[in-house]
Amino acid sequence: MRLTNAHEPAKTSDDAAARIAPKRDPETAATKRTDQSSSARPSHWRPDIEGLRALAVGVVIAAHIGFPYMAGGFVGVDVFFVISGFLITSLLLREIDTTGTVSIAGFYARRAVRLLPAAATVLVATLVAAWLWLPRTRLGDIAADAAAAALNVINIRLAQEGTDYLNAEVPPSPLQHFWSLAVEEQFYIVWPLVLLAIVFLGAKLGRPGKFTLARHRNRGPGRTAAITAFLVVAGGASFWASAAWTAGDPIWSYFGIHTRAWELAVGALIAVAAGRIRAWVPTWAAAIASWAGLVLIVAAVFVLDEHTVFPGTAAMLPVAGCALAIAAGCVPHRFGAGALLGIRPAQFVGKISYGLYLWHWPLIMIGPAVMGLEQVRLRHYLLLMAVAFLLTIATFYLVENPIRTKRPLVQVPSRALALGGGLITAMLAVSILMVQQPMPAQENDEAAEITGDDSTVWEMIGESSDVESVPANLTPPLDAAGSDEPALYADDCVTSREGTDLAKDCWFGDPDGEKTIVLLGDSHAAQWFPAFNQIAEASGWKLLPLAKAGCSVADVAEHSNQLGRRYTECEEWKEKAFAEIESIEPDVVVASSYDEKEILADDPDQAWADGWAESLNRLDEAADRVYYLADSANPPGDTPACLAEHSDNVTACVVGIAEATTRPERRAAAIEAIEADTDATVVDPIPWMCDMENDTCPVVVGNLLVYRDANHLSPRFVAELTPQVAAAIPLEAQQVDTR
Repeated sequence: MRLTNAHEPAKTSDDAAARIAPKRDPETAATKRTDQSSSARPSHWRPDIEGLRALAVGVVIAAHIGFPYMAGGFVGVDVFFVISGFLITSLLLREIDTTGTVSIAGFYARRAVRLLPAAATVLVATLVAAWLWLPRTRLGDIAADAAAAALNVINIRLAQEGTDYLNAEVPPSPLQHFWSLAVEEQFYIVWPLVLLAIVFLGAKLGRPGKFTLARHRNRGPGRTAAITAFLVVAGGASFWASAAWTAGDPIWSYFGIHTRAWELAVGALIAVAAGRIRAWVPTWAAAIASWAGLVLIVAAVFVLDEHTVFPGTAAMLPVAGCALAIAAGCVPHRFGAGALLGIRPAQFVGKISYGLYLWHWPLIMIGPAVMGLEQVRLRHYLLLMAVAFLLTIATFYLVENPIRTKRPLVQVPSRALALGGGLITAMLAVSILMVQQPMPAQENDEAAEITGDDSTVWEMIGESSDVESVPANLTPPLDAAGSDEPALYADDCVTSREGTDLAKDCWFGDPDGEKTIVLLGDSHAAQWFPAFNQIAEASGWKLLPLAKAGCSVADVAEHSNQLGRRYTECEEWKEKAFAEIESIEPDVVVASSYDEKEILADDPDQAWADGWAESLNRLDEAADRVYYLADSANPPGDTPACLAEHSDNVTACVVGIAEATTRPERRAAAIEAIEADTDATVVDPIPWMCDMENDTCPVVVGNLLVYRDANHLSPRFVAELTPQVAAAIPLEAQQVDTR
């Protein structure tokens, strides 16, 4: 998100915008600063926009720190998009009116000196802070985020990461807020080129009164019509995409420029029409519109929340509000919202809003670790925001303002571009350096390797809760745990959250087997694949895994936090899975799911229990035997991250069985209903991974890491549990004719 200052730098000889005479520029904003002694303020400076910036950054921060009743503060991003569309287009149109063309090098040079110094400062500082205070297991991902931010593609990276179900429990990146900057930079890359193309085509056509490259101040009606037509078509297509695709693909819709471009286009349209707005709109109407716009923005903050399907059509509320406020400011009027937006505190916050936006999120994400806080209260966040404010002021006066007003950079675009290229290269270099940082060398002793022959998980589970140090031969290593997935994922045999079709060509075990076992459920079912695949191969059975991200087997309606709505894709996929099972009539079905689901029912736990009974009875009609494999133990928090922080105190990551049991009441209700109302066999895996005598769930057993993330067992650990799984769910060996 670009929250750069509303005013231009000090006027220079080659700054097209600064050369416009105030009385002759049709696009000059009517509201001017009363203190004309400040030569740093150009004639088109808009104090109301400065105030809108302050409002926008304020509500964004309020939402991020959990300020009561302001969950919709994320709409501040949309306000910034509209502002950016207006300001950038106004600047480009003034340049066209003055010079007859657009200096692409000059435009990018101005963006470089304004945006990159502060962004580079915050990005490098965040990387260093992450290296010092966050678990080293996260450093690689954060460094990759930094590289993506430097290249202005972090919105694409975040969308890709957000669609990865196994990353759902990972804390947000301290650089996540750079996504909106990336969206704006992508707009900045395209929009000046489009305007230049329109000017060039107009010059080629050479029709009098329509297009010309001659220097003039009055825009030809043909050129204005062409620009307007492009904005209407492109913006309309983007709005349609936002309205049509957000519900089905909320992550890409939230981060993607394809569903955000219309917000920037709205601001650009106001810039194109500013002269007519000033000429046609009465002052009293402008005053009313300014207040109406402000009310719409504030209403969006309090009406919308994290459950709103966004952007979609809901984004119309803050966008319309901002558009009204900006358009109203094109008309000289009294008694409008500008009186409130123009107060000194709002002007100051608006002036430093870019840096404040950059600093606030890393402080929220890393600050609690610096302060040693496990539970963060609102008062702690307010203290961190005070620190962010001080850092912002320092960055503005020591980095941002001195560089963007430095004459050698402002006057010579090549120097500014060289500076920008150097800063991007430096950010990439620091990112690469951080990515290559190894985990701290483990000087601890090696643990006894679990082989399944001389030593087993079952034999060592009782002595593992007292392990003090992370073994040097830990498998998988902590820095590789996050990517240690069951083979199902590499083989594309787990349906994504957005998918509704069954994975194809996903038969495992013995391909020539005459009997079939089906493993059905979500990722907590898929985590058991290594054990069931070994059992199926040894028994001569075919194995068909049917798994979908976040989709339970129980016949219930679920809400997906990632999608922000009812998880209808789960219901559709589940029906196809049941139909497939009914068609193949397997010998055994094993069903399992994560208990942590948001159930859409008045009594979620009872609905969960009844839904499991309903689904297992249906499976029982298609299969000879049905097993309910209850959810595994899940110690709270990311286990590899905890171990990275406590490499010499592993017991800090060990919890009791009750604490490691997800929704114990729901789990107990489901087991009771299944045992009472179905013929399915209940299998409880918790004794396989927890020390029942000492009431603890170890996280390291021998040389094995038990959990690969916050709630999934590591594949190697599951593979070593094969004997326990085979004893609980026996498959008779296929008889082979040796004659």
